[in-house]
Amino acid sequence: MIRLGNKHRIVMIGNGMVGCRFCESLREYDESRKFELTVFGEEPRPAYDRVHLSECLSGSDPDELLLRPSKWYEENNIVLHVGDPVVKIDRDAKQVYAQSGRVCDYEILVLATGSSAFMPPIDGIEREGVFPYRTIEDIDKILSYRSRCQTVSFIGGGLLALEAAKKIKDMGHRTIVLEFADRLMARQLDHGGAKRLKELIEAEGIEVQLNRNTTRIAGNNQVERLFFPEGDSLQTDMVVVAAGIRPRDELARGCGLKIGRRGGVVVNDYLQTSDPSIYAIGEVALHNQICYGLVGPGYQMAETLAKRVCGFVESRFTGSDMSTRLKLAGIEVASFGNFEGRGVNHHVIVIDAPQQGVYRKLVFSSDESKLLGGLLVGDDHDYPMLLSRYQNGITLQGDPMALMFPSGGDVLDMPDGTKVCSCENVLKGEIVKCLEDGCCTVGDIKQRTK
Repeated sequence: MIRLGNKHRIVMIGNGMVGCRFCESLREYDESRKFELTVFGEEPRPAYDRVHLSECLSGSDPDELLLRPSKWYEENNIVLHVGDPVVKIDRDAKQVYAQSGRVCDYEILVLATGSSAFMPPIDGIEREGVFPYRTIEDIDKILSYRSRCQTVSFIGGGLLALEAAKKIKDMGHRTIVLEFADRLMARQLDHGGAKRLKELIEAEGIEVQLNRNTTRIAGNNQVERLFFPEGDSLQTDMVVVAAGIRPRDELARGCGLKIGRRGGVVVNDYLQTSDPSIYAIGEVALHNQICYGLVGPGYQMAETLAKRVCGFVESRFTGSDMSTRLKLAGIEVASFGNFEGRGVNHHVIVIDAPQQGVYRKLVFSSDESKLLGGLLVGDDHDYPMLLSRYQNGITLQGDPMALMFPSGGDVLDMPDGTKVCSCENVLKGEIVKCLEDGCCTVGDIKQRTK
């Protein structure tokens, strides 16, 4: 168990999705309420669901995205300071200094500062009409500016960019996605899956241009045209930048914590930084040379740390499964395991059906006895069943081709540890428990498990 002083005081910097999960987990495991928790957040509201940020582009009330209302923090004796970022950490005095002038002592400090939108060093990126895409405030600015626009360009072709591009297209704008790489979602898809995704995105009326490196944003004060190395240009009225993220590690750098070569606060399996009193979780944490950009691993870190401070000494973070299941502009995309077959002898089966808008790839061991990974684009119906086979190392019986065709399988055969929802880490056994406890509708289960 981590032993604190008399005050048992924990301070957390950052109140995003991962920070909120730490608050929830700490209150769940701290049954005797021996810890005081103070949270500092930079944004002017409690934690919200950033994964579904694009819903605000459709007019949804931002409060509907809140993970917990302010009242919940009060009811759980959590002191929450929103709109008041920490500007300095004094490790010797074990104090944090906030922008408002607040000074707060800590015995354990948790960095959950997350990440910021990467703004590429493009000439003219400071022009009016160029917006990052990361916060609700960014959404407000985009919505306010769009009324004067016909063409909207997105720099970046990741999850947030594609979701936002679909919403902007549905508002009646010409929408163009400019991706620097040679394919969309390069970390999650192979070339075949990315090609199918591009076709499905384009079928929604969104233009996609690959291998596009914007070198200059030109205009008379406001953005009017984008220029590229090939010498050509593109007329546009607004630019939304969703070109990736960078760990918010500036506070850690400022107080001398160990930082990775490409950023991120270095942590061990206990999520402990180079200062034994300071921990880091979520996108800012660099564990075994990996900064996880997915919310699932961040939630796993938050729960691991909460359990550890509450006395579960065996609680460690040893890495996270990068399997993911997404909906990009309404298009189902899922990946799991070693879908590229790297470093192992393997056998691959691919079904590419352009007319059906489906791409399915499964990677097996060379003797076809084990499922090593896979990709599903356009139809992810069998994802839970395939993921269960992969995670549990189930020996395959019969022709592996049988796994290529959607069947749904028998959910009763799925182990209780089968992950149904990656973002919230919901397992099959939790849903079964909900049913046993009287939950009768999908809505009831959603409310119980998120």
